[in-house]
Amino acid sequence: MDIAVIGGGAAGLMAACAAARVMKKAGAVLVLEGNQKLGRKLLATGNGRCNLTNLAAAPAHYHGDTAAAAQLLAHYTPDMVRGVFRDMGLVTKPDGEGRVYPRSGQAAAVLAALRGCAGENGAVCRVGTPVTAIRKTKRGFSVEMGGGEALEAAACILACGGAASPKHSCGGGYALAEALGHTVTPLYPALTQLVCAGKTAKSLSGVRCAARAALLADGKEICAESGDVQFTDTGLSGICVFGLSIYAAEFFAQGTIGGRAHKALSAALDCLPEWTFSEVLDYLLELRAAYPVRAAGDLLAGVLNLRVGCALVQAAGIDPAQAAKRLTRGQLQRLAALVKSWNFTVTGTKGFQDAQITAGGVPLGEVDVLTMQSRKVKNLYIAGEMLNIHGDCGGYNLHFAWATGMAAGTAAAEAIRKKGEKR
Repeated sequence: MDIAVIGGGAAGLMAACAAARVMKKAGAVLVLEGNQKLGRKLLATGNGRCNLTNLAAAPAHYHGDTAAAAQLLAHYTPDMVRGVFRDMGLVTKPDGEGRVYPRSGQAAAVLAALRGCAGENGAVCRVGTPVTAIRKTKRGFSVEMGGGEALEAAACILACGGAASPKHSCGGGYALAEALGHTVTPLYPALTQLVCAGKTAKSLSGVRCAARAALLADGKEICAESGDVQFTDTGLSGICVFGLSIYAAEFFAQGTIGGRAHKALSAALDCLPEWTFSEVLDYLLELRAAYPVRAAGDLLAGVLNLRVGCALVQAAGIDPAQAAKRLTRGQLQRLAALVKSWNFTVTGTKGFQDAQITAGGVPLGEVDVLTMQSRKVKNLYIAGEMLNIHGDCGGYNLHFAWATGMAAGTAAAEAIRKKGEKR
């Protein structure tokens, strides 16, 4: 066996496609996948639509060893990734926010394109084949599988995925990498829900609200994103909240954000980001004057979800049944302030079971970022979520999987072919 690819997810399948295209030899590339199906996590991305890249993919949208990844991202651009898929027969289409999807709107089409490309170029895929150990040998690697089976490979590509969403990815690649001499930084779940104290979020479970969501550490804003916020039984969810969770997960894992120690986290929702505090207050004052007998709980019904508006009224200490004419200016000021900054104490994040990606992993400094070859073990390559870099929500993580998979597969195959030519 020339190249063994450990993992049949996004990075592994792209690596297999790239390697097989270079090798041009049937059976030269073997993909070993522990699950019973290839690309299980890929099929679940983007609610089954597969947001496969983003036109804005650049270091600014990544976290972890971003400086080391800059050169890789500069080479493997969104246009290049789209071109690779177009060569596989998959047409892609960006939406108004730069997120790129298959034209068919189906993640299954992406998986079919990858499987087709790999198979048509001679790669072989085996599912239900978990790899238990990899040992360095004089000729390359001995790859050991369940049941005592083993095979020899000249090169090995680790693309086992992360610890997030364990029903789709086993996360066993970290142990394989460590056994071969690599280090693994602390792992924590990212792109997940925020767990909040109190009963407010639970009382609104299932309700959505367009808002600007900010994460505050010790009362100081760390980051903010806008979009739909969904209230849950345990706290806050939604794409913009997922963006905040990247920083929150680090805090609850290590007590730091960006390396700086903090004591407490909170999330603040601006439920009317397009209005200033004064505009919200003026609106409430106008309603009080125009509709004096309107119930306080209905004052925000013209601009917010009725349940959200009523919850804000209650949070301001106002009886929802009270007539508007009985509300003081001070009460309306307090309500307007809450509309602009509704605070929730953050007590944690959901775990790996509910997370989309893993933060942490093998440091990028331990690989050559243009080839993804290990700096510790010759002919060993590492790709995808196993590495210490994770992206924002919106196609950035799959983009990184494609980029590292292409780099690893191409480099591994070219090294083997070059070695064969010297003989």
